[in-house]
Amino acid sequence: MPNNTGRTEAAERIVAAAKQLFAREGYSSVSIRDIAEAAEVSKANVFHHFASKEELYVETLRRCCESARALIHAFAEEETRDPAQQLRAFVRADLHRALDDPDATRLVLAEAFDANPCRARTLVDEVFGADFQRMTEIFSRGQHTGSWRRDTNPALMASLMLAANTFYTAHREVLRQLPGVDFADDPDQYADHVVDILLDGIQKEA
Repeated sequence: MPNNTGRTEAAERIVAAAKQLFAREGYSSVSIRDIAEAAEVSKANVFHHFASKEELYVETLRRCCESARALIHAFAEEETRDPAQQLRAFVRADLHRALDDPDATRLVLAEAFDANPCRARTLVDEVFGADFQRMTEIFSRGQHTGSWRRDTNPALMASLMLAANTFYTAHREVLRQLPGVDFADDPDQYADHVVDILLDGIQKEA
């Protein structure tokens, strides 16, 4: 356990430096000395706040998910708008969140992509498993209230929505080069199209 779990100014600088370095160079290529130098603190100060590099890494991943967690919480608590409007607003906001913090997005994507079973379990238990569960519960609740189809797995609904935003964020530059893609520089248009497909599907009505 860390010696000091409070969010001191030094701890914030350490996490910020760790996020940037881990995202751009990878976990194995970054040392505690590198992080300390980037944060302008001593190695001893890093270990004062975090017991190990691994502990700092997991805490950095948690911090990377904080803004998404706040959006999910707001989505879950929203009751005044039509569910479809709520979903559209959430997908838009989540996409902008991912685009506005590329280091956080890159780090979480890289970690999830390369995770072995043990690491994947850590990610679920300590980083974003509860957030995904909450998203699933939002869709499940909507099914019970009649807002969404009941023959669709709510976890799959959450997965498809998050996957769409993840793909856009990770491959935006490639999308700009593809023929017929007119939404690479219009995240809101993309988000709206994703929601339309999630809500209506692509099969033509008989």
